Amino acid sequence: KQWYQRRVAITAGDFLKDPRVTFTYSAGFTHYCKEQGIDNDSPTCGKAMLSGLMEKVTDVDEVAWAKYGIFARHPDTKDWPIGHGFTFYKLNIKNIYVIDYFGGATKHLNVTEYLSYKRPSWM
Repeated sequence: KQWYQRRVAITAGDFLKDPRVTFTYSAGFTHYCKEQGIDNDSPTCGKAMLSGLMEKVTDVDEVAWAKYGIFARHPDTKDWPIGHGFTFYKLNIKNIYVIDYFGGATKHLNVTEYLSYKRPSWM
């Protein structure tokens, strides 16, 4: 996952001082839980937490890939002022936890397996 962020933005100031971050993604973001009659705050509405270190993207190929991804999905960002210091950051994932039932984050996924996942051909 990559982010296009200004160095002077509040969040960038935080992770530039301490790069440890955790992002939580909920199945509620996809409307799945609502469609299934599950409250978004219920542990049965699945959540994945990715934690690790935010790092500035410096590799030329990675920057090109990041630009392609952000500009294809959000074309207006191509026209944001260069002088504002936007740059790309990525999350160097150290831990992945999943909550999909009561009892807390009981599933700890292997980061290497997660990053090397190949989507099955039938998907």
